[in-house]
Amino acid sequence: MTPASVPQRLALAAGPLPAPRTLPEPHPFETVAPLSEGFVERDGVRSWYARYGDQGPWLAFAPVFQIGNSHLLKGVVPYLSQHFRVVVMDLRGSGKSDRPTAPEAYAFDHYYADFVAVLDRLAVDRAALVGVSATTMTVLRLAAEQPERVSHLVIAGGFAQRLLENPAAVAAAKAQFEAMREDWPAYIDRFFGSLCFTEPHSTKPYEDAVLHGGWATDGDTVAMALAGWMGNDVREQARRVRCPTLVMHGDNDQRVPFAMGEAIAELVPGARLLAIGGGGHLMQARDPVAFTRALRDFVAPGPARATWVRGMARKRRALFVSSAIGLGHVQRDLAIAREMRRQQPDLEIDWFTVDPAATYLVREGERVHPITQRLANESRHFEAMAGEHDLQAFFALRTMDELMARNFLIFTELLEAEHYDIVVGDEAWEVDYHYHENPELKRQPFVFLTDFVGCLPMEEGNEREAFLCADRNADDIEHIARYPWIRDRAIFVGNPEDAPDLPFGQGLPNIRDWCRSNFAFTGYALPFDPLALADTGRLRRQHGYRDDEKLMIAAVGGTAVGLPLLQRIADAFPAMKRQVPELRLVLVAGPRVPRDALPAHAGMDVLPYVHKLFEHLACADLALVQGGLSTCMELVATRRRFLSFPLERHFEQCIHVRGRLRNYCADCSVRFKELSGDELAERALQAMHAPVAYRPVETDGAARAAKEIISVMENRTWATG
Repeated sequence: MTPASVPQRLALAAGPLPAPRTLPEPHPFETVAPLSEGFVERDGVRSWYARYGDQGPWLAFAPVFQIGNSHLLKGVVPYLSQHFRVVVMDLRGSGKSDRPTAPEAYAFDHYYADFVAVLDRLAVDRAALVGVSATTMTVLRLAAEQPERVSHLVIAGGFAQRLLENPAAVAAAKAQFEAMREDWPAYIDRFFGSLCFTEPHSTKPYEDAVLHGGWATDGDTVAMALAGWMGNDVREQARRVRCPTLVMHGDNDQRVPFAMGEAIAELVPGARLLAIGGGGHLMQARDPVAFTRALRDFVAPGPARATWVRGMARKRRALFVSSAIGLGHVQRDLAIAREMRRQQPDLEIDWFTVDPAATYLVREGERVHPITQRLANESRHFEAMAGEHDLQAFFALRTMDELMARNFLIFTELLEAEHYDIVVGDEAWEVDYHYHENPELKRQPFVFLTDFVGCLPMEEGNEREAFLCADRNADDIEHIARYPWIRDRAIFVGNPEDAPDLPFGQGLPNIRDWCRSNFAFTGYALPFDPLALADTGRLRRQHGYRDDEKLMIAAVGGTAVGLPLLQRIADAFPAMKRQVPELRLVLVAGPRVPRDALPAHAGMDVLPYVHKLFEHLACADLALVQGGLSTCMELVATRRRFLSFPLERHFEQCIHVRGRLRNYCADCSVRFKELSGDELAERALQAMHAPVAYRPVETDGAARAAKEIISVMENRTWATG
């Protein structure tokens, strides 16, 4: 069910390639910073290196062929640095390292000596070495020449010789050099698209390799660099290697044939060969979870002490994975968890999430598992992607691949160490995606929850966005068709009509029809009983609001993405106050917006964090909110007047949420960029007196969701493949 052919995929994935950057990005990874970094200099050429992690054995990645650089390791180093002291570097000719202009500066002896110089600079006495592709020759040579320094070898997609043994091979090499120099964009497109990432749905690693690797250098430089790799043969050194060696190689590798990996496994005494069925050339980028786990398990020693609990002595335990983007998910998740405990009183629940959700749960007396302190934060990622009330949500999700790999690896580490009877994931995209990519890792029932299905394009005429949305949707559809048992239950937190009556993309199914076949529907899950909040006077007195004031509350969730909206509302407040003197405005900035980023006005309060915000919103004469589903549905349930300001280009808020609000006769959306401060003031005062005719919100959604989850635990019909 692929929406386009491979050539179309590559063309659309790349789009118009940007101009080469003269300066590379500050660091290759988003979720981890180096403990130290610097340059080693040899013969006037500086090579950049960095060290990540402060404990465990040394693990050194030899630098790859110069068409790539350390960015190719972003899916593996952030997790590995929690268990190893990891060394990475950019080889001369790419990344942050120098680009000498003399051909003689590019030779295998230099590449080898640069790597050894980095190990010397960091005082690495003994390390496990990782060689990918051409750099396999580097690690084989070092293991043979300095055996006391190498504890393990891990080789991926490698070869032991690059000899030009006949005129045809020489002619092919010359043609390759000419192609690099004549049309570098076409060459890197073909190299990464047709030779490296041959696996379906590889648009993201392809783009990363092109933008961070190909455009971090140029054709002339890489042609000289490639010549330095040629004419070398380390097969004799490979025969002298005595350390444990793992060879990983894709059997569909179009860059380095599988037979070359087999040859290394035969040359190195006692080497193990892990064939990657259907795998391409750069496993660490395309399949980071499988690569990382294979490397970790091969190199790292097992725990010195472990506990096994007899099955009949184990308590019933659930792990609840809750998306931390905002606070709406975790509030409804807690409501579902409490219903689960009512239905299964002996059930213990641990939480797998980060701030701000983790803080909310701790205040509610819940146990957030300590391992979550090692997780990367989703909210920070989304904040980094946002503009002024603008968040291209699809590309924010798409660029979470490093974060997802790291967090899923931590998740699997927890499940290996502790027993859980069930895993529940509310928009736990990392768990759902990587379970489908690595189905053998599923160890217990898995229930997936979401309130939207389908990534949808937002920019009219943007063929690249439309294609990539469809490609991601197709990937998800194919995952579920191939492995329907990964999700023991898929729960849509809503009703069938809340799923858009739109296609997933060209040639793909209708979203609503597909959801009817693949989800159980529970209605919306509220974190409260609306009847308990019906006495507005009591609520106002409880939270310090007066009965004789008009109360307006503005809230934007648990991230800093909503700061521009809060600033616009604050700027409009004096105009509103002049018309309604008894008006009081409360800005709920959340835990991540600094107070000094907002102005001060008489009659306006700024609160950094409000626990159980829904109780405060139930007091309001008018709420001004960002456009997230949870807050809007809570306002509908308590029949409060509100205006929502969906983030520009945020497909979930602009399409999924607005569609659902229309179903409840409550679409009160306003485009942020279309209102000046005065216009916003006028619109808000009009809304404060508008009639309310919302459709009632279900009050049993959390109980229905809990019943679905508990039924999975009790019926024992789930499978692991």
